[in-house]
Amino acid sequence: MSSEEAHIFGLKMLQHTLQPYKYMILVLIAVLVVFLITKYPSCKAQIEKTEVGEKSELIKTLKYLGGNSRFRKGIIAQFLYVGMQVAVWSFTIRLALDLNSEINERSASNFMIYSFIAFFVGKFVANLLMTRFSAKKVLVIYSIIGTLLLAYTSFASSTMAVYAAVAVSMLFGPCWATIYSETLEIVEEKQHTEVAGAILVMAIVGGAVIPAVQGLVSDLTGSLQLAFLVPTACFIYVGYYFYSGVNKREKVKKLMSEDQINSAK
Repeated sequence: MSSEEAHIFGLKMLQHTLQPYKYMILVLIAVLVVFLITKYPSCKAQIEKTEVGEKSELIKTLKYLGGNSRFRKGIIAQFLYVGMQVAVWSFTIRLALDLNSEINERSASNFMIYSFIAFFVGKFVANLLMTRFSAKKVLVIYSIIGTLLLAYTSFASSTMAVYAAVAVSMLFGPCWATIYSETLEIVEEKQHTEVAGAILVMAIVGGAVIPAVQGLVSDLTGSLQLAFLVPTACFIYVGYYFYSGVNKREKVKKLMSEDQINSAK
């Protein structure tokens, strides 16, 4: 094609790619209209507060949360979990291309489809397990297996490393919701729960930080595989967070049982 024909062809193809987004915009506008005309009930009682009062309560809440070491650990765990998931998914296709020169980007992208399938399967299995066992114990086991798979991904010399990176997605499924709920349970004074939940949600910024760190490690070491040690370290911390939670609960149960025995005497 001439340059003019190529330009016209490019514009025509662009219009094809834009077509689905036009329908999506129409749907979003319709949803927005529904929200605008729908009257929703008030979620909670409205309490009149002065600006000074609101600031003082916020400062009090932040001091309470900042002084809670277990809550701080939960924030770190959520930050590292989100970063770990995004990092693994961001580098899986590149890892496949790096280890197998015979495949192209289109073929390598199939590994991401497998990763998403593994993610949902893992979440479904975890939900079943959590109906019979403690959520913390399930996540400890998930973290141990995930750490081993990521370590294998970092050092294996064959394309099996890619399949290990895909398999680890099966262990990501229950992490976000479980870390969120377990960390909120730590906040015993419930008037601070709303702010605590907001801070936990903001921990998703880890999804922007950890992949950048993994990319930096890859550049410094010259190895895309060794860079997977970054999410490996993240999974180790997530496992430690749940393991410490299991120990804490076992100690509480032991103290309660001892108190019951003493009171019976």
